[in-house]
Amino acid sequence: MKRKTIAGLALAMLCLVAVFAVFSFWRENWSAKETPGRLEQFFAEMLLRGSRGTVTELPNPVPASEANLLEGRDLYEKQCAFCHGQDGTASGHSGVQFYPPVPSLAPPQNQLTDSQMQSVMERGIRYTAMPSFAKALNEDQRWKVVLWVRQLSRPGSDEKLPLPTEQTP
Repeated sequence: MKRKTIAGLALAMLCLVAVFAVFSFWRENWSAKETPGRLEQFFAEMLLRGSRGTVTELPNPVPASEANLLEGRDLYEKQCAFCHGQDGTASGHSGVQFYPPVPSLAPPQNQLTDSQMQSVMERGIRYTAMPSFAKALNEDQRWKVVLWVRQLSRPGSDEKLPLPTEQTP
């Protein structure tokens, strides 16, 4: 008899938790044009934190030569600037429309290490607009993009290697 009582109480508690979760989910405004609620922000932040995962910290194996920086810039322009913007401040043509928002690659917002940044490019971030570039860019190319992103964050970097002007088709 005592076991049935405990099982009944446990089932009742589980039902209450389920009802509360469903109510909280339905109460949330899921319109794309509205400011996200606390529950949605919590899950978005959890996704972004989890995307970093456990990465073995390695120094960038690609030397910061002018040729590597130029190739990194070209790859960034073709693969990343559409969302992250030419200057890395998340001001790209489509990046301003995504949720979770496209993160800025400029400090202080970008706290990722070189290894973490390369890993995010390799794996992507599920349930966001960040795809995996494992098939589009080889490891060497991803490291060159990291070089360019670091170059973007340096004062006066545009004087050394100017950003290409936008081309209209």
